[in-house]
Amino acid sequence: MKSIKYLFPVVLWLAALSVQAQEQQEEQKNLEELSLEELMNVPINSASKKDETLFDAPLSSYTITRTDIDRAGSTSIMEALRLAPGLIVREQTNGVYDIHIRGFDNILRTAGDYSKGNLITLVMIDNRPVFNHNLGGTFWEALPVDLNDVERIEIVRGPSAPLFGPNAVSGVINIITRKAEENKTLISANVMAGTPASTIANASVGKNTGKWNFMVSGNFQSRERFSSDFYENSTGLFVKGSALTSQFDTYYQNPNRAMNKWGANGFVGYKASEKVSFDLSVGTQSSQVMKNFVGGNNTKFTTNETQSSYANLAVKASNLSIRASYMIGNDNLNVGNLPNQYEFKVASADAEYAIKIGEKATVTPGLSIQSVDFNDDGYQQEGSNTQAGYLNGDASINTLAGFIRTDINLTDKWRVLAAVRADKFSSPDKTYAAYEFASTYKLNDNNIVRVAVTRSNSGSFIGYNYLNVVQPTPVPGIDGSQQGNTNMKLFTINMVEIGYRVKASSKLQFDLDLFHQKAQNFTAVLGDEFNGTLNSVIGYGFYNVPTTATQQGATLSINYVPSEKIQFKPFVTVQNTKTTDLPSSFAAPALDPSLTYASSTHKHTPSFYGGYYLNYTPNRKINVNVNGYYFASHRQYDDSDPAANSSTGDIKGKLLVNAKVNWHLNSHINLFVNGRNALNNKSREFFGTDQLSGLYLIGMSIKLN
Repeated sequence: MKSIKYLFPVVLWLAALSVQAQEQQEEQKNLEELSLEELMNVPINSASKKDETLFDAPLSSYTITRTDIDRAGSTSIMEALRLAPGLIVREQTNGVYDIHIRGFDNILRTAGDYSKGNLITLVMIDNRPVFNHNLGGTFWEALPVDLNDVERIEIVRGPSAPLFGPNAVSGVINIITRKAEENKTLISANVMAGTPASTIANASVGKNTGKWNFMVSGNFQSRERFSSDFYENSTGLFVKGSALTSQFDTYYQNPNRAMNKWGANGFVGYKASEKVSFDLSVGTQSSQVMKNFVGGNNTKFTTNETQSSYANLAVKASNLSIRASYMIGNDNLNVGNLPNQYEFKVASADAEYAIKIGEKATVTPGLSIQSVDFNDDGYQQEGSNTQAGYLNGDASINTLAGFIRTDINLTDKWRVLAAVRADKFSSPDKTYAAYEFASTYKLNDNNIVRVAVTRSNSGSFIGYNYLNVVQPTPVPGIDGSQQGNTNMKLFTINMVEIGYRVKASSKLQFDLDLFHQKAQNFTAVLGDEFNGTLNSVIGYGFYNVPTTATQQGATLSINYVPSEKIQFKPFVTVQNTKTTDLPSSFAAPALDPSLTYASSTHKHTPSFYGGYYLNYTPNRKINVNVNGYYFASHRQYDDSDPAANSSTGDIKGKLLVNAKVNWHLNSHINLFVNGRNALNNKSREFFGTDQLSGLYLIGMSIKLN
């Protein structure tokens, strides 16, 4: 590894020298080249469910283009999100990430491992939600698609449930997949390999005949961890895995593996006419990663396995749009341990009809249904002092929703959008309303101001409602029985946002947004059954706590393209989060007379984070990209360290520098060297996970279109 690390800067230097030797004119234009106008006018649909440019979008939003991803050298969809403003992207081990929009993570501090993760952002693939309905959030490693499938990634920052449904509480990340262009064949493949032992491969083949569009793709990733040590809960130290437990070989069959995953996808589209089209997508995936999510085995890292398959049908007939999807799969949250496994089925359908009122307004009513079913029959085990199943049977949640949104151009300069959505859940047996009001006003062609007031709620999750872990003979000091709660309030965020965009020139744009958010209805696992004393917990349950979190901040992003050879995009977010009514311990109030509540400044979410993207294309043969990501120091909390004494929780500020040099061998074949964390800035970005190092790769891509 050391030899490659020291060789990498030399390779970059040699590649930079070769730039000067390249001819300035080539007979054939490279497929990756974009005009100045294309670089400045980036498209987005997710901000209002209408095709528009980022400049005109009514909400804080951003698009990561395929060209951005290719040139930056991102090795996964997760890493590519470091190219977008307003996102907190922390790596746990090689290729395994925790991703947040603006934070609101770990608010309750020592409430459990899962509460550090992002449970409140909706991730979609072509408008199909890929949410995990156990405890919320997204298992990023379980996405069936990978980089080669991506046309662009659209991010909407802030509550968006009125447009996309529950779980879009802090925002939306919508992965738009690529298709073959009309009457063309697409063949695309790339492979990269490097150290620590990592191999990443993607391939796609597609054909468009005009009416029919076909695409098949496959992806594979295998990555080794940056280190082999494990955090030990009982001591707060990092030790060899064998020191954790006598059953280490059972729990960790591949202790040095960070990730192993593969996915396959197929797409068939039929365009019957200009107004009628049918799109069918199918796919499957299998993944195994080491990550901090549920914890266990006296450490933070556990092995997580997921297998899933899906089918998604989208139909458009004039102004009517219908989407139906079905997904089945199996999760194993802690391989080798109990309770850990369940099977799931998720079926959903949405229909909406756009009613145009003249040339200025559109009103779109719609309906949505969803059915989620979990079952752990066959994954249970009884015995003295042994936890049985996760659910001990079958559990389901059904949701029926109605919504309406409007998009009105009151004048040539003034645009108003409004949306309301009501979701009726079977558990809890309640209806939740979400709303959005947004408006933009063009001062002139180069200046636009916007304002948004929104409210969004999470969905209802199986784990919160129906967890049913039964310990036959409860023993104090050992995790006791755990029960769900069907009467909790759903997590909710209210936001006010003001934004301003300016085209300072044809080559320079600024985007500034100011936001104020308030979150409430947090959920925690509380001790609710004791064996004599407060320290002898034998029963736990999910409950709401009275904590609220208020967040204020600002995000600035810049797009500067002085010429078609150079593009520079820096971005930064500054924010502050405060909590009120934070409990002093996680025990049911009736059983803990010493329980108190306090206010504090939340130190878990970094108060300053951002990144930059600098691309230089001196000619049609060479492309050099340097990009980076940074966040300020912050403090993470954990239930293994309730007094917050462990230095493991002190996450140091970090600046990452990535670099990729790409050489177009000809119009179809590219060779490249790629360094992620190229300066080898060693540190931990997440509680109890790996000390990260540089990832150095070489690779090749083939593109025919």
